[in-house]
Amino acid sequence: MNKLRRLIPLVITAILLITNIYFYQDYHKLDQTNTMFLIAIIVSILSIILKWLPHKPKIDRFVKVITILLVPLLIEMAVELCNNNLLSDIEGIGNVFVNYGIILLIAMIFYILFASMKISFAITTVVLCIFGIANMYVKQFKGIPLLPWDISVIKTAAGVASNYQLTFNVQILFTLTIINIIFALLFWLPNAKKTKLQILYRTTCLFLSAAILITFYGTNFFQVTLGATPDFFNQARGYENYGAIAEFFVNTRYLSLEKPHGYDVKTLATQLKENITSTQTITETALGQRPNATVEHPNIITIMNEAFSDLQVIGKFETDKEYLSFENSMKDDKNTIQGNVYVSTIGTGTSNTEYEFLTGNSMAFLPIGSNAYTLYEKHTQPGFAMTLSDQNYSTTAFHPYYKENWNRVNTYQYMNFDRYIGMEDISNYQKLRNYISDEWDFQHIIDLYEQRDTAKPFFMFNVTMQNHSPYNTGLLRDVHITSMKGDYPQTEEYLSVIRRSDMALEQLVNYFKNVSEPTIILMYGDHQPFIEDEFYEELYGKSLHDLSDAENQRRYITHFFMWANYDIPSGTIPYISANYLSTLLAENANVKLTPYQNFQQNIYQDVPVVSALGCIDKDGNYFVYGDENAHSNRLQTYAQLAYNNLIEEEKRKNELFTLLPTNSK
Repeated sequence: MNKLRRLIPLVITAILLITNIYFYQDYHKLDQTNTMFLIAIIVSILSIILKWLPHKPKIDRFVKVITILLVPLLIEMAVELCNNNLLSDIEGIGNVFVNYGIILLIAMIFYILFASMKISFAITTVVLCIFGIANMYVKQFKGIPLLPWDISVIKTAAGVASNYQLTFNVQILFTLTIINIIFALLFWLPNAKKTKLQILYRTTCLFLSAAILITFYGTNFFQVTLGATPDFFNQARGYENYGAIAEFFVNTRYLSLEKPHGYDVKTLATQLKENITSTQTITETALGQRPNATVEHPNIITIMNEAFSDLQVIGKFETDKEYLSFENSMKDDKNTIQGNVYVSTIGTGTSNTEYEFLTGNSMAFLPIGSNAYTLYEKHTQPGFAMTLSDQNYSTTAFHPYYKENWNRVNTYQYMNFDRYIGMEDISNYQKLRNYISDEWDFQHIIDLYEQRDTAKPFFMFNVTMQNHSPYNTGLLRDVHITSMKGDYPQTEEYLSVIRRSDMALEQLVNYFKNVSEPTIILMYGDHQPFIEDEFYEELYGKSLHDLSDAENQRRYITHFFMWANYDIPSGTIPYISANYLSTLLAENANVKLTPYQNFQQNIYQDVPVVSALGCIDKDGNYFVYGDENAHSNRLQTYAQLAYNNLIEEEKRKNELFTLLPTNSK
């Protein structure tokens, strides 16, 4: 039995050693100095040598000290390699030690709980290596790193994970090799005898870890002295520059939302009134035309189309087939408004664009990378659905995928939707690639319209699924790029599926052209797709790492299309962010607006784009929310109103956000 126990680790180590040698070229691609490859080979050999290292007091003490010092460093190497980073890529040796210190802090916490160095390091190793691998896959599929609040959407992630291919790579191999040497060291060490010193060690760890955590979460000491704040603007850049473990840790400080600077609920109404100096609508500001003021209670159909965008906003390219032929044909038609929508997410985070549209709040006022639905939606939420419900509209949300994703079941109830239809409630649907097609989706909208309560005007909020990633399925690729040097199969699959969305939209519009009841349709994209970086880089003419913040924001532009079967203005709006879009729709549906929407009309005149990726003023100047400029005070008021609207149910100034001033304080 003892021979078998010794043989199994040796076999595992031998397999890892041979596999590491086999993956040499992959190591070389990540690290041309071959340092990581050499480390993997050396620790594999050490794992074997340890089996025959004799136990002597001096040797035991030496190995114990080496273990305490070496294990955090090995863990950091593994996590960073999963982050496509080497320790040398982290900015400054100080940040390397910060990550090292956080690993020791985690080990100390487990030591307090289990009174065993071996157990504490074993758990720390497993937990952080799982974090490293999870972060690698999240970056691979979403383009952004794993963030603390992603844990709250684990069910949503699991729901779409089956559509992605998880591959074994050199990062996982290195991580397994590191786990092997760490466990070899831990199992080699003799079990520590229980002594009174253990109580002293645990007490010291308790006070030290408590002091660090209280200082970190309760004060601004580390933020001021070490600059321990996330790179909110570009989390991926922060993880690469400062280390994945440290950046994840500092992000945990923002799990609870802090009140905006200068927030005072008693002055909100006054501040709002002071910022409503004009009755000019967004439509008038953007197009110089007034919205229809005679139409009464039109049906309103809103479609947030998955990943729907025109990538020509990045740079011009040609294809063998026009992929937005219908929308392009409508650009000069009557009763049609089109334009660019600036959003706060790319490749994922659908519900954040949804949140901005339905509430009028901006993700600029929340931590970048956070999710409003899963973190902050916990009670009644005034917004577009509630405003329409107060005007006797029936309100239906429809999403042809799992209902529980993004906490939508609760959130839609908070928003006052009458009903929510998900994939569980439908049958006999048709799919395109792996998801329900837009053609079937839009036909179902028509079916729901025909089955509506005719005593009430009809409001539909539809979130599609057809165009969801991944785009490497090979199931549809009939649009080809003809003007670029590179080969981009994922981009071509994406263009092929949005071509089907454009075709389905034409069928929907044609149906309502023949409907006598006034109806307005808005379709917009939630974010650009997560496709080849090289495609973007060829259009930009530079690496994505070299983009300015203003250039990077072009990756956060989607497209919107608004059409009505009655008279509305027509034209193109180049600048509007998702938080303003429902107010633009409300104006052209001639429904009553809340004071908060009147406030947005006024803010739009000066700052037509307010997003997590930055703001653009009326003169086209780019800046980041929080920068001191002529618009700072108004945007600060906007942030305070959004906080009151989202967070403070008991102290909410309902008369500012609803048509019916119930329970106002």
